[in-house]
Amino acid sequence: MKKHTLTALKAGAAPLVLGFALLSSGAQAQDAGADDSSTGGAIVVTGSRIVAPNQTSIAPITTVSSQDIQLQGTTRTEDLLNSLPQVVAGQSSGLANGATGTATVDLRGLGPSRTLVLINGRRLMTGDPNSTTSAADLNFIPAALVKRVDVLTGGASATYGADAVAGVVNFVMDTEFEGFKIDANYGVYTHNNNNGFIRGLLDAKAGDPAYAYPKGNNVDGGQYDLSAAFGTSFDDGRGHATAYVGYRRATPVLQRKRDYSSCSIGVNAAGNFSCGGSATAAPGNVLYYDPANTSSSTIGALGAGTITQGGQNIYNFAPLNYYQRPDERYTAGVFADYEINKAIHPYMEFMFMDDRTVAQIAPSGDFGNTLTINCDNPLMSAAQRAELCQPSNLINGFLGNFPLAAGANYNTNPGAAPINFTDPTTGATYNKAFMQLLRRNVEGGARQSDLQHTSFRTVIGSRGELGNAWSYDAYYQYGRTNYTQVYSNEFSASRLANALDVVQTANGPACRVTVTGQDPNCSPYDVFSGNISQASLDYLTATGFMKGQTSQQVASASFTGMLGEYGIKSPWASDGINVALGVEYRRDSLELKTDNAFTTGDLTGQGAPTLDTAGAYKVTEFFGEIDIPIIQDSFIQNLSFNGGYRYSHYSISNGRTFNTNTYKLGIDLAPVSDIRLRAGYNRAVRVPNIQELFAPQIVALDGTTDPCAGQDVLTPVCAAQGVTGGTSLNPAGQYNGLIGGNPDLNPEKSTTKTLGVVLQPRWLPGLTASVDWFDIKVKQAIQQYGADAILAACGSGTAAACDLINRDPSGSLWLTSGGYVVDIYHNVGGVKTRGFEFNGNYSTEVGNAGRVSLSVVGTLLNRYTVDNGLTEAYNCAGYYGPTCGTPLPKWRHKARVSYTMTNGIGLSLQWRHLSSATVEFANPSSTLATSAGRAARNLNSLDDKLKAMDYFDLTLTADLGKNLTWRLGATNLFDKDPPLVTSNACASVVCNGNAYPGTYDVLGRYVFTGITMNF
Repeated sequence: MKKHTLTALKAGAAPLVLGFALLSSGAQAQDAGADDSSTGGAIVVTGSRIVAPNQTSIAPITTVSSQDIQLQGTTRTEDLLNSLPQVVAGQSSGLANGATGTATVDLRGLGPSRTLVLINGRRLMTGDPNSTTSAADLNFIPAALVKRVDVLTGGASATYGADAVAGVVNFVMDTEFEGFKIDANYGVYTHNNNNGFIRGLLDAKAGDPAYAYPKGNNVDGGQYDLSAAFGTSFDDGRGHATAYVGYRRATPVLQRKRDYSSCSIGVNAAGNFSCGGSATAAPGNVLYYDPANTSSSTIGALGAGTITQGGQNIYNFAPLNYYQRPDERYTAGVFADYEINKAIHPYMEFMFMDDRTVAQIAPSGDFGNTLTINCDNPLMSAAQRAELCQPSNLINGFLGNFPLAAGANYNTNPGAAPINFTDPTTGATYNKAFMQLLRRNVEGGARQSDLQHTSFRTVIGSRGELGNAWSYDAYYQYGRTNYTQVYSNEFSASRLANALDVVQTANGPACRVTVTGQDPNCSPYDVFSGNISQASLDYLTATGFMKGQTSQQVASASFTGMLGEYGIKSPWASDGINVALGVEYRRDSLELKTDNAFTTGDLTGQGAPTLDTAGAYKVTEFFGEIDIPIIQDSFIQNLSFNGGYRYSHYSISNGRTFNTNTYKLGIDLAPVSDIRLRAGYNRAVRVPNIQELFAPQIVALDGTTDPCAGQDVLTPVCAAQGVTGGTSLNPAGQYNGLIGGNPDLNPEKSTTKTLGVVLQPRWLPGLTASVDWFDIKVKQAIQQYGADAILAACGSGTAAACDLINRDPSGSLWLTSGGYVVDIYHNVGGVKTRGFEFNGNYSTEVGNAGRVSLSVVGTLLNRYTVDNGLTEAYNCAGYYGPTCGTPLPKWRHKARVSYTMTNGIGLSLQWRHLSSATVEFANPSSTLATSAGRAARNLNSLDDKLKAMDYFDLTLTADLGKNLTWRLGATNLFDKDPPLVTSNACASVVCNGNAYPGTYDVLGRYVFTGITMNF
C-alpha cells in the first residue's frame, strides 16, 4: 500500500487556489464518502443505511483522507478536525483551567453534544462522566489506522438516532489493510518571542521576577507518535484480520515560555492596558470594614507586620498555567471477519485506549474562603491588630453562617455590641474581626488535575446476503470509559480556618484546635509576617479524588432490500427501488463518585462542591429508509428520491418516558452528467444527556454581575426583589447561582435544510466542485438562561425572570448560600445557523513530470443566532467573547496544492484562512452590547477586532525505495503570533493564555518529521 505523497505550490499558484475557492464545495463527498471495501461491490455511504451499488450522498459531506492526516503532521485527531472550516474548537490539548482531558469535535459551533461521532458507521460512547456535554473522546481514535474521515453537515437522526443535530463525523478505519506497517512521527514547536505589544506591558513591571518573559527562540512541546499495524487475509481470502498498537506522548509547554502569554492582559475603564493578575496574591490582601468607607469593604495589602489600606498585592497567575498539557496515550485493537458462506459473515472489532494527561494552573490558596480573624491572635503585629480589630470591623452577628461586621453596609443590626467569644481552654473572652483573606500558596506550587481515561469498545456481529434481493447486518456493541481525577496541591478550607485561629501558649503560638485537642496536627499559617512554615503547608495541602464510568450498549439489526430484483422500479429508471428496515436498542449509563473533599466543597480553588451523579436511559427504535431512482439515463441524467424515518421510545431511570419521531427527505437531480442538484430536509433530535438530567443541584458561583448591588438609590425593580438597601458588591465579581440537572427535560428538536449543486465537467477531467447552502434550527434547546441574562431580563420587566431570583435576608446574591439565581437547564429558546459550504478537488497529470492536485474546503457563515429564552436574541456570526465564546469567523477555508513527481518526491502547500472576528460588546443586540459606562473598557483597541489570520503549512514527502515513505513539514510556517485578547473578552474554558487555542495556532511554528514503513 504505497503512499502517493503531496507536493509543491509554484510561485503563481496562490491566486489560482483563491479563485478555485470561489467555485467549490463538498463534491468529494459523493465518492469519498462511500466505501465498498467490505461489502463486495455494494457501497456504504455515510448518512444512509442502504447498502447497494451506485449509492451517492444527498447530504453534503467533506472527506479527510489518510494522506491529509499524514501531511498535517499532527499526532492529535482534534487538531486535524479543528482546521476544517465547519468545525469550531472544543476541548483540546491547549486548555488547562476547565480541561476535561478529552478531545471533542463541535460542528457548526452548535456544541459537542449536538455532534455525533461514529467509527465505521457505529456510535462512539461518551468519553467523560464529569462533563455536561457527554461527547465522544477523539483520543480514542488511532489516527494511523484511519482510512478517511467523513464530515456530514446537518441532521442525521433518522439514520443514526439522537444527537446528530449539527451533523456526523464518521471515522472509517482501514479494516482491510494488508501487510505490516510502522508509522512514526515526531514534532516540536519553534517560536521566536518578539511580540511588541505584550513586551511593553511586561517591561512596565521590570524588576519584578514574576513578570519575566522569554526572549528569542524557544523549541519545546515535543510530541511523538508510534504505531504498528498488521493485516492479513486467510483461508483463500474468506477471512481477514487487522491488528494495531500505538503509543503517543506530548511534553508540556508553560505559558511563561511565550512572551504573549507571560501575563494576563488587563484593561481599565479608560481603555488602557496593563499586565493583570489576581488579588489572591503573596504576601496577600485582606478585605475588611473601615469606618471611613460605608458603602463597601476596604482592601488592604498585607506586608510583614503591616496592612496598607487601599494598597493591593497582585499575583501573576499566567506563567505556571499549561499552554499545552502533557499527555501519554496507549492504543490497541483488532478487526476481524470471516465469510462462512454468503449468508453468514461474522465480524468483530475491539479497540482499547488508555490516556493520561495533567492540567496545571496557578497555585491554590485562600480565595476569600475564610472570613474572620481572632483579635487575640499573637501572629498579628500591633499595627495589623489596630487596623483589623477596630470597632467597625468587629463581628456583632451572623447572617446564616456569614459573619457580620458592625460597619458592614448589609448588616441588619449595625448597633449591636461585638460578640464575645469564649476560649474553651482558658475561659477568656475575645472578639473576632472580619477579614476576608486573599492569599496565594506560592510556597506549595501549582495545582494539578491528573486526568485518566481508560476506554474500550467491542463489536460482534454478522452480515450476509439473504438471496439476491436482501442482505442484513446485525451486531452487538459495548463501550465503556473508566475515569479518574486526582486534584492535588489544593488547600483545605476547613483546615485554613483552624490554622488562622492562633493563640499564645507557653510554647509559643499554636492553633486553638491543637490546644483543645481537636486537631493535634494543625500548624499556624502565619500570613501576617509572611513566614510560612513547611508544617503549615503540610497541614493545609489537600487532595481531591473522583472516579466514574460511562457505558453504552447497542444491539442493532438492519435489512437492505433491492426491490429491483422483484421488478419494482420506475418505468424511467434502470435501477430498482432500494429499502432498509431495522430495529435498534441502546442503553447509556453514567456514574460519578467523589470523595469527601469534593463533596463538601472543602477544596478552596474549586468554587463549588462536586457531588455524586448517576443515571441511565434506554431507547428502542424502529427505522426505515427508501431510495427511489425515478429517472435514469433518459431525457435527464438522473432524478432520485431518498427518505427515512425513525421512531424512538425512551425510558429514563427516573421513571419518565418519551417518544421521538425523526425523518429525512432528499432529492437528487442531474440534468446532465456534469451537474447534480441536491436538496434535503431533516428532522433531528437531541435527548438530554445524563448529566443534564441528573447532576445534583447546588449553589455555586455562576454570574458576574448584580445590578442591585452597590446602588446609592434603590430602583423599584430591586426593591420588588426584597432589597432594602446596603447590598454590597462582591469584590471578586462573582455571584451565586443554583445550577445542576433538571430531571424533567425533554428532547430538543431541530430541522436542517440543505440545497446544493455538484459540478463534474466532462471538459475538465479530474475536477469536482460543489456548493451547498445549509440552514439548521434548534428549537426548545436544552440550555441555561445564564445568571446574568436572568438579572438583566428582570431589570427589563420580565416577571418570569424575577421569579428565578432568590436573595438572602440582606438582599445579597453572594454573602450566603441563601442568595442565588436559579439557573438550571431548561427547554427554552433555540439556535439558528445558516451559511454556505464549498468543497472542490482537481487533479491532473503534468506530462511525464508528475501529478498536480488542488483541494479546497470553505465555509461562509451568514448567521449564528442564539435565543436564550429571556433577553433579545443575538447573532454571533463574526463575533467572539464571554457569551458568544470561541470566535466564529464569517469566512474560513483551507486550500492545498500538491505536486508529486514520478520519482516519488512531493511537495504540498496548505493555506488556512480565518476572517476577522469582532468583540461581542459591539453587537447590536441589547443582550451583548456594552453599556455606555463600560464602552472604553469593552471596546478597547485590542479586543475590538481579531484580525484575519492566514497560516501556511508546507510538507515535503519522498518515497525512499519500495517500502519507505518519509515526511518533513511545518505548520504555521511563518511563525505567526495568535490574535491576543484581554481578560475582559476571554471566554471561560476555551480561552487560555490571552488567546483561543484550537482556533488559532498559539504555540508558533510546528516542525515535524515522520516515516511510514510498509511491508
